[in-house]
Amino acid sequence: MSENKKLNPLVANAERWHFGPSIDPLGTRPGMSHHEAQTRSAFKPGEVRRLLENSPGFLAVVRGDTLTFELVNRAFADLVGTRELIGKSAKEILPGLGPSFFDELERVYTTGQPTVGRGAPLTIQKESGSIERRYIDVVYQPITGDEGITEGVFLQGQDVTHQKRTEEWLRLALQGGRIAAWERDLTTDLVIWSENSVDLLGISSGPASTFAKCVHPDDREKHREALGQALKNGSPYDLTIRFQKPNGSTIWIAHRAEVQHGPEGFHKLAGITVDVTEQVLADIELRRREERYRRDLEAAASVQRSLLPTNGVAGDLRYRGFLQPSSFIGGDAFNVIERDGKLSFFLIDVCGHGAAAALVSVAAHRSVSEAIIKDRGLPPEQIVQRVCQDWPDDLPYFTMIFGQIDLASGTGNLIQAGHPHPLILQPRKGIVSLGTGGLPIGIDANAAYESVPFSLSSGDALLLYSDGITEAENPSGECFSEERLLNLLNQWLDQSSDTLLEWLTGHILRWSSGTDVSDDISALLIERV
Repeated sequence: MSENKKLNPLVANAERWHFGPSIDPLGTRPGMSHHEAQTRSAFKPGEVRRLLENSPGFLAVVRGDTLTFELVNRAFADLVGTRELIGKSAKEILPGLGPSFFDELERVYTTGQPTVGRGAPLTIQKESGSIERRYIDVVYQPITGDEGITEGVFLQGQDVTHQKRTEEWLRLALQGGRIAAWERDLTTDLVIWSENSVDLLGISSGPASTFAKCVHPDDREKHREALGQALKNGSPYDLTIRFQKPNGSTIWIAHRAEVQHGPEGFHKLAGITVDVTEQVLADIELRRREERYRRDLEAAASVQRSLLPTNGVAGDLRYRGFLQPSSFIGGDAFNVIERDGKLSFFLIDVCGHGAAAALVSVAAHRSVSEAIIKDRGLPPEQIVQRVCQDWPDDLPYFTMIFGQIDLASGTGNLIQAGHPHPLILQPRKGIVSLGTGGLPIGIDANAAYESVPFSLSSGDALLLYSDGITEAENPSGECFSEERLLNLLNQWLDQSSDTLLEWLTGHILRWSSGTDVSDDISALLIERV
């Protein structure tokens, strides 16, 4: 079998191509220079055909009035979606690609004038039936015979669909994202801007000074320093500055660039400029709101602190308190009120944390304090029941220890409403836990509470505390626990009570070191001296 019969039918007729007067791509022509002849003879037999067939760009040859396909390579067959092309008329195949493609082919064949198409659109229906939109760069080159008569057309080009789509996506990104791209030639100092720069910034391609003059006067030094540093070190720069558009409006821009090197050093700056006005103004407003919120919290914290009693003495009872909110303000509160020979006291812990809990804490503090004064003739359990009945249904619940101590005898009664057990600290004797539990305030308006009697001898102290102490977590997530609290207090029993609260809370804060204190810490100590 001859070599020609073994060839792929797509390029079987390559030997008969003519690309101009007396030109044979596989041989020589009269008058060919010695250099040209050497170049052609460098190809081995059949090598040109293999190169054409496997070329990444598409190739095709049509001949005669019917523009019949005589040669196509694999890339062309893939482009049009079929391999059954040889011997078929272009009119039969190409109109499906769009009228302009075939019309241009006919025009080149008729006039003998070559033409070039850039990003020409094609509508391609694959053999599977699927339809694709593609874009090509294509050259239509007339093939002439020895007498100068056009015998066919040679098509050569490449599929630029991916490039075209990337350009379109970039254009949409630039437009939708309020982004302009640019290059600055460091030799000529000319800046080339993307097409949307006029809409975005009000400037177009031109000297770098055009942009520099529009930078807000207060930001020009910042811009010059960033640019100088980039040119000195070859490092990227990224800064946010104000930009005054020629129409008088001012916007905020993120100006970013990197230095690109040429053969003799720095050649150009390439970068993007983004309109970040909305983001910057939103950030400014957010900071203003955060500052107002911080001031409001500080004011609220001041109000909350003003509700707390200062350390003091009533009869032979001495009291002192401690409050460490988890943030500016918290949901814990306490109070001590001396009236009619008795010392009434309470410590509350509102469900939740932060500002909302703090507001409820203020309401609870006021409610209980007013009940102490208004219902001072009632026993503790009835005062607490009144508070429970009056507490609004739409407010969160809170836990509480409420009690009264007779100033003369040191005897008293207390109510435990869902709060941790109060502790009586007895030097040289030990620690006594009080209470039987009870529902928090706000769970059941008709809840009944039982009074727990107690007595303080000289040197004894009553400690109330919130669960922020026992539930404080260390970095490993381990709670401080009631057991650790009791062990710690047992170490203190024979020491002065003056520093007990500071000593106790110091241990808790050290335990929680490295973590956010997630709950308020509060305590109230009443000592009989």
